[in-house]
Amino acid sequence: MKRKVAKVGKLRLSPNEEAMLLKEEYERRRKLRLQQVREQQKYIALQIRQKVKQRREEQLHQLEEALRAEWQKAQDEKMKALEKLYLSSLRAIGEGHRQAKENEPDLEALAKQAE
Repeated sequence: MKRKVAKVGKLRLSPNEEAMLLKEEYERRRKLRLQQVREQQKYIALQIRQKVKQRREEQLHQLEEALRAEWQKAQDEKMKALEKLYLSSLRAIGEGHRQAKENEPDLEALAKQAE
């Protein structure tokens, strides 16, 4: 009887069962590989999107800096022009007083002539 027990412990699969198990293992590995590839593609796509977003933000920042510098330069030029205009206006006020004094009739001389 010991011989029969020993033989029963060594059961073998039929060729169809063996082929089915191999096919199932192949399909399981195939699905796992597809899943890994999809996850990898998602990760790569995420990295690409992040790089594009970062590049876009850098370009916007550079554009902002360039426009800000250009605007500041224009404001400085306007300020200088207005300062020049203001100073020339202040000088003109003084010149107007001087011209008024120069053109003011000399009352003493007129009084002497009238006498």
